[in-house]
Amino acid sequence: MVGIGFLSEDILKITAVDSFLLALPYRTSGGFHYIAGRPSNTLAMLLVRISTDDGLSGWGEAFGHAGAAATKSMLDTLVAPLLIGERADDIGALMTSVRRKIHLFGLSGPGIYAVSGLDIALWDLLGKREGKSIAELLGRRRSDVPVYASFLRCSSHGALQQTCASAVAEGYRTVKLHEITVDRIAAARQVLGPDVALAVDTNCPWDLREATAMVETVRELNLLWLEEPIWPPDDYATLAALRNAGTPISAGENVSSQCEFGRLLGANALDILQPSVCKVGGISEMLKVLALSNHYQVNTIPHCGYLGPGYAATLHLVSTLEQAPLERLYIELDETPFPSIPAVVNGRTRVPAGAGLGCEVDMEIVEKYRVA
Repeated sequence: MVGIGFLSEDILKITAVDSFLLALPYRTSGGFHYIAGRPSNTLAMLLVRISTDDGLSGWGEAFGHAGAAATKSMLDTLVAPLLIGERADDIGALMTSVRRKIHLFGLSGPGIYAVSGLDIALWDLLGKREGKSIAELLGRRRSDVPVYASFLRCSSHGALQQTCASAVAEGYRTVKLHEITVDRIAAARQVLGPDVALAVDTNCPWDLREATAMVETVRELNLLWLEEPIWPPDDYATLAALRNAGTPISAGENVSSQCEFGRLLGANALDILQPSVCKVGGISEMLKVLALSNHYQVNTIPHCGYLGPGYAATLHLVSTLEQAPLERLYIELDETPFPSIPAVVNGRTRVPAGAGLGCEVDMEIVEKYRVA
Protein backbone atom coordinates (compact mmCIF):
# COMPACT_ATOMS: atom_id res chain seq x y z
CA MET A 1 0.00 0.00 0.00
CA VAL A 2 2.99 2.34 0.27
CA GLY A 3 2.84 5.07 -2.33
CA ILE A 4 -0.92 4.79 -2.72
CA GLY A 5 -2.39 7.78 -4.55
CA PHE A 6 -5.71 9.53 -4.41
CA LEU A 7 -8.26 8.06 -6.79
CA SER A 8 -9.21 11.52 -8.06
CA GLU A 9 -7.37 13.01 -11.00
CA ASP A 10 -7.00 16.28 -9.06
CA ILE A 11 -3.47 17.23 -8.17
CA LEU A 12 -3.37 18.24 -4.53
CA LYS A 13 -0.68 20.61 -3.38
CA ILE A 14 0.48 21.06 0.19
CA THR A 15 -0.08 24.67 1.23
CA ALA A 16 0.93 24.64 4.90
CA VAL A 17 2.63 22.51 7.55
CA ASP A 18 2.09 23.52 11.18
CA SER A 19 3.37 22.04 14.42
CA PHE A 20 1.98 22.27 17.94
CA LEU A 21 3.90 21.23 21.05
CA LEU A 22 1.55 20.53 23.96
CA ALA A 23 2.15 19.83 27.66
CA LEU A 24 -0.88 17.80 28.75
CA PRO A 25 -1.49 17.20 32.48
CA TYR A 26 -2.29 13.62 33.38
CA ARG A 27 -3.33 11.47 36.33
CA THR A 28 -2.12 8.05 37.41
CA SER A 29 -3.50 5.42 39.75
CA GLY A 30 -0.88 5.77 42.47
CA GLY A 31 2.12 7.89 43.48
CA PHE A 32 4.13 9.74 40.88
CA HIS A 33 5.72 8.28 37.78
CA TYR A 34 8.68 8.83 35.49
CA ILE A 35 9.01 9.67 31.80
CA ALA A 36 12.53 9.47 30.30
CA GLY A 37 13.96 8.99 33.79
CA ARG A 38 12.45 12.15 35.28
CA PRO A 39 9.42 12.61 37.55
CA SER A 40 6.60 13.96 35.45
CA ASN A 41 2.95 14.94 35.60
CA THR A 42 2.59 16.22 32.03
CA LEU A 43 2.79 14.41 28.70
CA ALA A 44 4.57 16.18 25.83
CA MET A 45 2.63 15.71 22.58
CA LEU A 46 4.01 17.04 19.29
CA LEU A 47 1.23 17.42 16.73
CA VAL A 48 1.65 18.04 13.01
CA ARG A 49 -1.01 19.48 10.69
CA ILE A 50 -0.74 19.39 6.91
CA SER A 51 -3.14 21.49 4.82
CA THR A 52 -3.80 21.16 1.10
CA ASP A 53 -5.27 23.44 -1.54
CA ASP A 54 -8.64 21.67 -1.46
CA GLY A 55 -9.24 22.93 2.09
CA LEU A 56 -8.59 19.64 3.92
CA SER A 57 -6.17 19.13 6.82
CA GLY A 58 -4.54 15.96 8.13
CA TRP A 59 -3.09 15.41 11.59
CA GLY A 60 -0.03 13.47 12.67
CA GLU A 61 2.14 12.99 15.74
CA ALA A 62 5.92 12.99 15.97
CA PHE A 63 8.04 11.53 18.76
CA GLY A 64 8.17 12.77 21.41
CA HIS A 65 8.22 13.04 25.15
CA ALA A 66 11.26 14.79 26.66
CA GLY A 67 12.84 15.21 23.20
CA ALA A 68 9.79 16.79 21.57
CA ALA A 69 11.30 20.28 21.43
CA ALA A 70 14.28 19.01 19.41
CA THR A 71 11.96 17.21 16.99
CA LYS A 72 9.84 20.37 16.62
CA SER A 73 12.90 22.43 15.79
CA MET A 74 13.98 19.93 13.11
CA LEU A 75 10.45 19.79 11.76
CA ASP A 76 9.92 23.54 11.57
CA THR A 77 13.32 24.58 10.25
CA LEU A 78 14.35 21.75 7.94
CA VAL A 79 11.74 19.11 7.19
CA ALA A 80 8.41 20.91 6.85
CA PRO A 81 9.65 23.46 4.29
CA LEU A 82 10.49 20.56 1.96
CA LEU A 83 6.76 19.77 1.67
CA ILE A 84 5.36 23.18 0.79
CA GLY A 85 4.08 23.19 -2.79
CA GLU A 86 4.64 19.45 -3.22
CA ARG A 87 1.97 16.99 -4.32
CA ALA A 88 0.13 15.20 -1.55
CA ASP A 89 -1.14 12.36 -3.73
CA ASP A 90 1.83 9.97 -3.53
CA ILE A 91 2.80 9.57 0.10
CA GLY A 92 5.54 6.99 -0.39
CA ALA A 93 7.38 8.97 -3.07
CA LEU A 94 7.19 12.21 -1.10
CA MET A 95 8.45 10.67 2.13
CA THR A 96 11.30 8.91 0.31
CA SER A 97 12.29 12.23 -1.23
CA VAL A 98 12.30 13.95 2.17
CA ARG A 99 14.34 11.15 3.75
CA ARG A 100 16.97 11.46 1.02
CA LYS A 101 17.22 15.21 1.50
CA ILE A 102 17.75 15.03 5.27
CA HIS A 103 19.87 11.88 5.51
CA LEU A 104 23.01 13.88 6.30
CA PHE A 105 21.46 14.65 9.69
CA GLY A 106 20.98 10.99 10.58
CA LEU A 107 18.73 8.09 9.72
CA SER A 108 17.22 8.12 13.20
CA GLY A 109 16.41 10.80 15.73
CA PRO A 110 14.52 14.10 15.32
CA GLY A 111 14.62 14.16 11.50
CA ILE A 112 12.94 10.77 11.13
CA TYR A 113 10.59 11.52 14.02
CA ALA A 114 9.47 14.62 12.10
CA VAL A 115 8.99 12.53 8.94
CA SER A 116 6.86 10.14 11.00
CA GLY A 117 4.43 12.87 12.01
CA LEU A 118 4.20 14.17 8.47
CA ASP A 119 3.55 10.72 7.03
CA ILE A 120 0.73 10.05 9.50
CA ALA A 121 -0.84 13.40 8.61
CA LEU A 122 -0.69 12.55 4.89
CA TRP A 123 -2.44 9.23 5.52
CA ASP A 124 -5.09 11.07 7.53
CA LEU A 125 -5.58 13.36 4.52
CA LEU A 126 -5.77 10.39 2.18
CA GLY A 127 -8.51 8.76 4.19
CA LYS A 128 -10.47 11.98 4.47
CA ARG A 129 -10.34 12.58 0.74
CA GLU A 130 -11.42 9.03 -0.06
CA GLY A 131 -14.02 8.88 2.72
CA LYS A 132 -12.37 5.79 4.22
CA SER A 133 -10.64 5.01 7.48
CA ILE A 134 -6.94 4.24 7.39
CA ALA A 135 -7.81 0.73 8.56
CA GLU A 136 -10.03 0.30 5.48
CA LEU A 137 -7.27 1.57 3.20
CA LEU A 138 -4.89 -0.95 4.76
CA GLY A 139 -7.25 -3.93 4.62
CA ARG A 140 -8.64 -4.07 8.15
CA ARG A 141 -9.10 -7.55 9.65
CA ARG A 142 -10.63 -6.59 13.00
CA SER A 143 -13.12 -3.93 14.12
CA ASP A 144 -11.96 -4.05 17.73
CA VAL A 145 -8.70 -5.15 19.35
CA PRO A 146 -7.37 -6.16 22.78
CA VAL A 147 -5.40 -3.51 24.65
CA TYR A 148 -2.67 -3.89 27.25
CA ALA A 149 -1.93 -1.34 29.96
CA SER A 150 1.58 0.09 29.67
CA PHE A 151 2.69 1.57 32.99
CA LEU A 152 5.18 4.36 33.43
CA ARG A 153 8.02 3.61 35.84
CA CYS A 154 6.61 4.01 39.34
CA SER A 155 8.08 5.92 42.27
CA SER A 156 7.54 3.20 44.87
CA HIS A 157 6.35 -0.36 45.53
CA GLY A 158 3.09 1.03 46.81
CA ALA A 159 2.50 3.10 43.68
CA LEU A 160 3.26 0.10 41.48
CA GLN A 161 0.96 -2.25 43.38
CA GLN A 162 -1.85 0.30 43.42
CA THR A 163 -1.46 0.79 39.66
CA CYS A 164 -1.58 -2.98 39.10
CA ALA A 165 -4.74 -3.31 41.16
CA SER A 166 -6.38 -0.47 39.27
CA ALA A 167 -5.59 -1.95 35.85
CA VAL A 168 -6.99 -5.35 36.83
CA ALA A 169 -10.15 -3.72 38.20
CA GLU A 170 -10.63 -1.96 34.87
CA GLY A 171 -10.53 -5.27 33.01
CA TYR A 172 -7.01 -5.33 31.58
CA ARG A 173 -5.73 -8.88 31.09
CA THR A 174 -2.19 -7.88 30.13
CA VAL A 175 0.04 -5.21 31.67
CA LYS A 176 3.55 -4.03 30.93
CA LEU A 177 5.94 -2.59 33.48
CA HIS A 178 8.86 -0.25 32.92
CA GLU A 179 10.84 -1.55 35.89
CA ILE A 180 14.35 -3.00 36.12
CA THR A 181 14.50 -4.63 39.57
CA VAL A 182 13.40 -8.11 40.56
CA ASP A 183 11.59 -6.93 43.67
CA ARG A 184 9.43 -4.52 41.66
CA ILE A 185 8.55 -7.15 39.06
CA ALA A 186 7.76 -9.67 41.78
CA ALA A 187 5.59 -7.12 43.60
CA ALA A 188 3.58 -6.58 40.44
CA ARG A 189 3.12 -10.29 39.88
CA GLN A 190 1.89 -10.71 43.44
CA VAL A 191 -0.92 -8.22 42.85
CA LEU A 192 -1.75 -9.34 39.31
CA GLY A 193 -1.93 -13.03 40.18
CA PRO A 194 -1.17 -15.86 37.75
CA ASP A 195 -3.93 -15.16 35.23
CA VAL A 196 -2.92 -11.65 34.10
CA ALA A 197 -0.14 -11.62 31.51
CA LEU A 198 2.92 -9.60 32.54
CA ALA A 199 5.50 -8.05 30.20
CA VAL A 200 8.49 -5.93 31.22
CA ASP A 201 10.15 -3.13 29.24
CA THR A 202 13.57 -2.34 30.71
CA ASN A 203 14.76 0.37 28.26
CA CYS A 204 18.19 -1.09 27.44
CA PRO A 205 20.02 -1.30 30.80
CA TRP A 206 22.23 -4.43 30.76
CA ASP A 207 25.09 -6.30 29.15
CA LEU A 208 24.68 -9.99 28.32
CA ARG A 209 25.88 -11.26 31.70
CA GLU A 210 23.55 -8.95 33.62
CA ALA A 211 20.59 -9.64 31.33
CA THR A 212 21.08 -13.41 31.52
CA ALA A 213 21.19 -13.26 35.30
CA MET A 214 17.97 -11.23 35.32
CA VAL A 215 16.20 -13.70 33.04
CA GLU A 216 17.22 -16.56 35.31
CA THR A 217 16.01 -14.69 38.38
CA VAL A 218 12.57 -13.75 37.03
CA ARG A 219 11.90 -17.04 35.22
CA GLU A 220 9.35 -18.17 37.83
CA LEU A 221 7.39 -14.91 37.33
CA ASN A 222 6.35 -16.13 33.87
CA LEU A 223 6.97 -13.02 31.78
CA LEU A 224 5.14 -12.65 28.49
CA TRP A 225 8.21 -10.91 27.10
CA LEU A 226 11.30 -8.98 28.19
CA GLU A 227 11.62 -5.80 26.14
CA GLU A 228 14.89 -4.10 25.16
CA PRO A 229 17.10 -5.71 27.82
CA ILE A 230 20.48 -5.01 26.13
CA TRP A 231 22.69 -1.92 25.97
CA PRO A 232 23.36 -0.64 23.38
CA PRO A 233 20.01 -1.31 21.65
CA ASP A 234 21.67 -1.99 18.28
CA ASP A 235 23.80 -4.85 19.65
CA TYR A 236 21.76 -7.45 17.80
CA ALA A 237 24.27 -10.25 18.30
CA THR A 238 23.92 -9.95 22.08
CA LEU A 239 20.13 -9.84 21.80
CA ALA A 240 20.30 -13.06 19.80
CA ALA A 241 22.51 -14.69 22.44
CA LEU A 242 20.07 -13.73 25.19
CA ARG A 243 17.21 -15.55 23.43
CA ASN A 244 18.83 -18.79 24.55
CA ALA A 245 18.08 -17.88 28.17
CA GLY A 246 14.46 -18.92 27.70
CA THR A 247 12.28 -15.78 28.07
CA PRO A 248 10.75 -14.24 24.91
CA ILE A 249 12.72 -11.18 23.83
CA SER A 250 11.23 -8.10 22.15
CA ALA A 251 12.69 -4.92 20.67
CA GLY A 252 12.35 -2.50 17.79
CA GLU A 253 11.18 0.80 19.27
CA ASN A 254 14.59 2.37 18.63
CA VAL A 255 14.92 1.17 15.03
CA SER A 256 14.06 3.77 12.40
CA SER A 257 14.26 2.25 8.92
CA GLN A 258 13.32 -0.77 6.86
CA CYS A 259 16.99 -1.54 6.24
CA GLU A 260 17.88 -1.50 9.93
CA PHE A 261 14.90 -3.69 10.73
CA GLY A 262 16.22 -6.10 8.11
CA ARG A 263 19.52 -6.33 10.00
CA LEU A 264 17.71 -6.83 13.31
CA LEU A 265 15.50 -9.60 11.93
CA GLY A 266 18.37 -11.15 10.01
CA ALA A 267 20.27 -11.54 13.28
CA ASN A 268 17.53 -13.88 14.55
CA ALA A 269 17.52 -11.77 17.70
CA LEU A 270 13.82 -11.50 18.55
CA ASP A 271 10.65 -13.34 19.40
CA ILE A 272 8.54 -10.17 19.07
CA LEU A 273 9.15 -7.14 16.84
CA GLN A 274 8.03 -3.74 18.13
CA PRO A 275 8.27 -0.93 15.56
CA SER A 276 6.98 2.48 16.63
CA VAL A 277 4.95 4.50 14.10
CA CYS A 278 6.07 7.88 15.48
CA LYS A 279 9.76 6.93 15.34
CA VAL A 280 10.15 4.73 12.25
CA GLY A 281 8.86 7.11 9.57
CA GLY A 282 5.11 6.82 9.94
CA ILE A 283 2.59 4.44 8.43
CA SER A 284 4.40 4.10 5.09
CA GLU A 285 7.57 2.76 6.70
CA MET A 286 5.58 0.64 9.15
CA LEU A 287 4.02 -1.22 6.23
CA LYS A 288 7.48 -2.07 4.91
CA VAL A 289 8.52 -3.32 8.36
CA LEU A 290 5.38 -5.44 8.66
CA ALA A 291 6.20 -7.03 5.31
CA LEU A 292 9.69 -7.83 6.61
CA SER A 293 8.36 -9.38 9.80
CA ASN A 294 6.04 -11.56 7.72
CA HIS A 295 9.01 -12.65 5.62
CA TYR A 296 10.98 -13.62 8.73
CA GLN A 297 7.87 -15.05 10.42
CA VAL A 298 8.38 -12.95 13.54
CA ASN A 299 5.35 -11.84 15.55
CA THR A 300 4.82 -8.06 15.52
CA ILE A 301 3.29 -6.09 18.40
CA PRO A 302 3.80 -2.40 17.59
CA HIS A 303 5.19 -0.11 20.27
CA CYS A 304 2.89 2.78 21.13
CA GLY A 305 3.85 5.36 23.75
CA TYR A 306 1.37 7.96 22.46
CA LEU A 307 -2.16 9.20 23.11
CA GLY A 308 -2.86 11.31 20.01
CA PRO A 309 -2.63 10.62 16.27
CA GLY A 310 0.27 8.23 16.92
CA TYR A 311 -2.01 6.09 19.08
CA ALA A 312 -4.82 6.26 16.52
CA ALA A 313 -2.44 5.35 13.67
CA THR A 314 -1.14 2.37 15.66
CA LEU A 315 -4.70 1.27 16.36
CA HIS A 316 -5.48 1.26 12.62
CA LEU A 317 -2.29 -0.69 11.91
CA VAL A 318 -2.97 -3.24 14.68
CA SER A 319 -6.43 -3.83 13.19
CA THR A 320 -4.72 -5.31 10.11
CA LEU A 321 -2.85 -7.90 12.19
CA GLU A 322 -4.44 -11.17 13.21
CA GLN A 323 -3.74 -11.23 16.93
CA ALA A 324 -1.57 -8.31 18.07
CA PRO A 325 -2.77 -6.26 21.04
CA LEU A 326 -2.57 -2.47 21.22
CA GLU A 327 -0.31 -0.77 23.76
CA ARG A 328 -1.87 2.09 25.71
CA LEU A 329 -0.07 4.27 28.23
CA TYR A 330 -1.82 3.69 31.53
CA ILE A 331 -2.43 7.33 32.36
CA GLU A 332 -5.48 9.56 32.02
CA LEU A 333 -5.15 13.00 30.47
CA ASP A 334 -7.04 15.78 32.25
CA GLU A 335 -8.18 16.89 28.80
CA THR A 336 -7.38 15.39 25.40
CA PRO A 337 -7.17 17.26 22.09
CA PHE A 338 -8.66 14.15 20.42
CA PRO A 339 -11.75 13.35 22.53
CA SER A 340 -13.28 11.05 19.90
CA ILE A 341 -10.49 8.45 20.14
CA PRO A 342 -12.33 5.34 21.37
CA ALA A 343 -12.05 4.49 25.06
CA VAL A 344 -10.73 1.19 26.40
CA VAL A 345 -13.50 -0.91 27.95
CA ASN A 346 -12.66 -4.19 29.72
CA GLY A 347 -9.29 -4.36 28.01
CA ARG A 348 -10.56 -3.79 24.45
CA THR A 349 -11.12 -0.85 22.14
CA ARG A 350 -12.87 -0.38 18.81
CA VAL A 351 -11.18 0.77 15.62
CA PRO A 352 -12.40 4.23 14.52
CA ALA A 353 -14.69 4.02 11.48
CA GLY A 354 -14.51 7.67 10.46
CA ALA A 355 -12.47 8.92 7.53
CA GLY A 356 -8.70 9.00 7.96
CA LEU A 357 -7.62 8.57 11.56
CA GLY A 358 -11.25 8.97 12.57
CA CYS A 359 -10.45 11.33 15.45
CA GLU A 360 -11.11 15.04 15.05
CA VAL A 361 -9.07 17.61 16.91
CA ASP A 362 -10.38 20.02 19.54
CA MET A 363 -8.42 23.20 18.78
CA GLU A 364 -9.50 24.83 22.04
CA ILE A 365 -7.65 22.10 23.93
CA VAL A 366 -4.66 22.39 21.59
CA GLU A 367 -4.36 26.13 22.24
CA LYS A 368 -5.01 25.75 25.99
CA TYR A 369 -2.04 23.45 26.49
CA ARG A 370 0.21 24.67 23.70
CA VAL A 371 3.72 25.59 24.83
CA ALA A 372 5.32 26.21 21.41
